Amino acid sequence: MSLPPSIFVPADDPDLPRIGFGTVAKRYQALGWAVLGLAPRQKRPHPLMKHGVLWADTSPAMVEWMWSKDPAAGIGIATGSASGLLVVDLDLHGGEDGTAVWAAFLAQHGLSVPPGPWVTTPSGGQHHYYALPPGMVIPTRPKILPSVDLKIDGGYVGAPPTMISVTWTEGKRAGEVSVPYAWIGDPASVPMAPGWMTEWAQTAVSTGGGGNGGGDGHGGALDDLTEVYATGLPVGLRNTGLMQLACQQFARYGSADPYGMAMAAIEQVLGRTDTTGFLAAEQHRTIASARDFIARCEAERARQEQADAEAMRTVPDWWKHPGRKWEPEWHR
Repeated sequence: MSLPPSIFVPADDPDLPRIGFGTVAKRYQALGWAVLGLAPRQKRPHPLMKHGVLWADTSPAMVEWMWSKDPAAGIGIATGSASGLLVVDLDLHGGEDGTAVWAAFLAQHGLSVPPGPWVTTPSGGQHHYYALPPGMVIPTRPKILPSVDLKIDGGYVGAPPTMISVTWTEGKRAGEVSVPYAWIGDPASVPMAPGWMTEWAQTAVSTGGGGNGGGDGHGGALDDLTEVYATGLPVGLRNTGLMQLACQQFARYGSADPYGMAMAAIEQVLGRTDTTGFLAAEQHRTIASARDFIARCEAERARQEQADAEAMRTVPDWWKHPGRKWEPEWHR
């Protein structure tokens, strides 16, 4: 498999027999990206990476430790502030094509993205790489649109030349086959994420799965709350619009809404809405559904924060103190 110039490793590289894919992992580190080992032919972190993406690092010593023990380990790249990367992950599964969803979203809202390198995935999807401004921290946004994830802080992606086992169901090749990630373009030329993308990543409400993203292609974010407050929800989009509005307000003030701020905003908009045929019971069900959705998001966030805190209590000292020499646990 050919690799772009910035990560190309010649066949006679003396480190290849010893650390295998680790030779390419070091090339990614030279770009300033934090890497982690993946289990051979799988997307999950390698068993040696006991804290998963938390152990992603830019130190070549980590690569020596990881890949000298398993030269066939795949390569994961930590997204977000660890590498200064935002990756748009376009999936292809379950009858949904993230690439088509993304193209329709951009066209519908007149948005553009700068050209740059991207990766084809073993499942037929795409990873589009963008650089983040220094110091910007944004949590990963799963399902921000149907079959579209934004991999940012807390996330990672598989990277070429990693191969993944997939099930092939056609012809004589039916069965488990190994399919590689592959670069289109050179990762040394990753463009800066446009401002609209980082703002959207921080404010849009995720779709949470299938469907059409609330009907406006914004992954649940309303275009202009000022206009909605003035005119109410448009007829024909009242249910969808109310769901989006309620999700946004409960996300802002909390699902418990202790001071009634979320409900006050919702009621203000409903007061300016033509509710003919939009029964109060339907309104209440929609608001309750939005509240329940945000409550589940809050519970999952709390669970993840607790898990991260537990992991942080046991990560090695080299990770807690950037710049300190990396060394395996048993050497300390």
